[in-house]
Amino acid sequence: MGEGHSVRSVLSLLEASVQTKVEHVLRAHDFFSPLRHILVACSGGVDSLALLDVLDRFRRAGGAHITCAHVEHGIRGAASRADARFVKDYCAVQGIPFTCAAVDAPAYARAHRMSLETSARILRYEFLYRAREECGCDCIATAHHADDLAETVLMRILRGTGTAGLAAIREWDGVLLRPLLTATRAEIVSYARARALAPRSDETNEMCDAMRNRIRNKLLPILRADYNPAVGAALVRLSTLAREEDEFIAELSADALRRAEDAGGLSTAVLCGLHPALQRRVLRLYWQKATAGGKDFSYLHEEQMRSLIFVRGVAQIDMPHGYTAVCQYGRLILKKKEIQNDQPKDPEIILPIEREYAIIDFQDFQIRTRRIRGVRPADCLRRAGAYTIYADAAHLPPLILRTRRAGDYLRLPVGQKKLKKILIDDRVPQEQRNRMPLIAVAGGSEILWIVGGRRSILAPLTEETGEIVEIKCVKETIAT
Repeated sequence: MGEGHSVRSVLSLLEASVQTKVEHVLRAHDFFSPLRHILVACSGGVDSLALLDVLDRFRRAGGAHITCAHVEHGIRGAASRADARFVKDYCAVQGIPFTCAAVDAPAYARAHRMSLETSARILRYEFLYRAREECGCDCIATAHHADDLAETVLMRILRGTGTAGLAAIREWDGVLLRPLLTATRAEIVSYARARALAPRSDETNEMCDAMRNRIRNKLLPILRADYNPAVGAALVRLSTLAREEDEFIAELSADALRRAEDAGGLSTAVLCGLHPALQRRVLRLYWQKATAGGKDFSYLHEEQMRSLIFVRGVAQIDMPHGYTAVCQYGRLILKKKEIQNDQPKDPEIILPIEREYAIIDFQDFQIRTRRIRGVRPADCLRRAGAYTIYADAAHLPPLILRTRRAGDYLRLPVGQKKLKKILIDDRVPQEQRNRMPLIAVAGGSEILWIVGGRRSILAPLTEETGEIVEIKCVKETIAT
């Protein structure tokens, strides 16, 4: 009797601990209010079900309104569909609004030549971002916890990273809220037990095919057993310290950049007076500002630019995307290389999306566009694929058809990404990259669609969409 009471007391304390940690995050970011609306991503697993339960308890106590969102990835067949039914039924009993999407992650992975894990993440966040807008939610709450943070930090250390990379997962990034980030998985499991929750289990989490799963199931247990039993807490502490130091250095760097700016370039005298860590940060900020982006600027590029500030006289170094870093007269300047007059300009064709129907010949392809009315957006999304996309006509800017250029990028559910990096990640052969047709925003570097590949989040279809634009690519070897 005494032992049973003791177990219940421990569970009660752990339950209160998880609640306290979640409440602290909600209040710190102004989400403990009935004026707020949180979209809660729930797979049915122990972590996300515990988060949904905690947020529902706070809702009943005057906290934010919640809507539950579930994605059925099409990976585990009947088990995956059963997870969706479980979450839907749980929400019905608790009176929680529920929204769900069924996607085909395996087909997406094959079509875009990427890992199943990556395709599932892309499709999941694409739905969550869309659902957030459709449901009028202020944020998306995910169940990332302290163990996830430790795994991410370790994964980035193994890949090679700086202070910003060690900061890893943040509690709040302006869209995604992670209320469980300071709670360990053991605490969450104990909370679920104390609340008599009956979560679903996903056996794919135990498979060691993905790097994160190998770190979770193989590397971390070895580190705990042979090196440091508290390695998870140590990695979380490292991430916290790195984030605080990164934020502090970011403030110093922004101030140093303002002091160094000189007639469109940077004063080498000011740069030479900075600590090497600030020199690198200022150069990176200058690169971002001068090129309207920060990708493809490696440590090597950073050091090449830094070497110029100590040069007496005139010197220059070639940089990515057709830029040259030039040091002259005490100033460091980034210049865009001029295209020679005899070099042919990349062809571009205006896409007549305002017309009811149009056909454009481009290389060995035909691009067909048409405007659709009176059709449910969901029906169009089911027909979308590698060679057909749909967009909201009301939110679609002028488009052109062209091949790739330096600086091209896509806005993906997980953030902005350079086209070059996407083509590398998707394993597109080098010889195909310069000939691939792209649907781009006129007058800029933003890509709507890599024809036959990924589509950006620009002008998505929603329940509010009226007129729809269909863009289809047709080739002799492609079934129409």
